[in-house]
Amino acid sequence: MDERVDLKKFLHIIRKRIVTIILTVLCVSLLTVGLSMFVLKPTYEATENILIGKLTKIDGEYSDSQELSMLLASTIDFIKSPIVLNSVQKELNINDEELEKKIVVQNNRNSQIVNVVVRDHDMEGAKTLAHTIANTTVSKMNDLFEVKNIKLLSDANGDPSVKMVGSLTLNVAIGAVIGVFLGIGLAMLREYWDDSIKDIYEIEGMIGLPILGEINLKSTKRKNKYKNYRQPKQATALKEKSGGGNKC
Repeated sequence: MDERVDLKKFLHIIRKRIVTIILTVLCVSLLTVGLSMFVLKPTYEATENILIGKLTKIDGEYSDSQELSMLLASTIDFIKSPIVLNSVQKELNINDEELEKKIVVQNNRNSQIVNVVVRDHDMEGAKTLAHTIANTTVSKMNDLFEVKNIKLLSDANGDPSVKMVGSLTLNVAIGAVIGVFLGIGLAMLREYWDDSIKDIYEIEGMIGLPILGEINLKSTKRKNKYKNYRQPKQATALKEKSGGGNKC
C-alpha cells in the first residue's frame, strides 16, 4: 500500500515539475550538440588483420592444433610488446607515450585471424599506425622466431579498413537520456525544498486530525472586493434620494 502511494506521489511530482524536466533535457541536448560539433574530435578505428598458420586438414581435424594455439597466443602478446612498439615509433618518427592504449588486439574463438585495432582522432594516422604495427609484428615474428606461417591480410588497395566511432545522433541520444535523469533529480530536489502545503491531506498528516472543511480564500476575496465595489454606489444613490426629499 505504501509503495503504491509513493509511486502515485512520484508521478504527481513528475507531472507537476514536467516543465523543469523538459527544459533540462533541452539544455543538456543542446550542450551535447555544441560539444560534439565544436569541442570533441571524431574518433576513427582502423583494423588490420594477421593470418596465423595454414588451414590444412588431416582426418577431419586441423593439424598441429596445439602449435597453432601457442602461435596465436604468442602473436597476441608480441603485438603490444616493447620490441614492436619501439620499432613502430622509430619507423614513423613519433614519440607517443600512450601508443599502447590506442591498440586493441582481438581474436575470436577458433579463429586464426588476429585483428589489430587502432583508435585515433586522425583517420590517416590510424590507418598508417595499424598497418605499421601489423607489418612490424609479422616481420619480427619471421626474423626473430623464424615463423613462416604468418602473414598480413589487407584489402584490394592494401589499406586497413577504417570506420568512424560514434556519431552526433548517438551523442545527442545519450545526452537526452542524461538530461531526463538530471531533470527528474532537479524536480525531486525542488519538491524537497518546497515547504508550502499543497493539499488538505498534508495538514491531516501534520496535526493528526481529520479536516472537516476548507475555505477558498480567493473566492472570498473576490466576493468582498465585489461587495465593496457595490456599497459606495448604493450609498450614493441613497444620499441623492434623501437629499431630494428634503428639497421637496
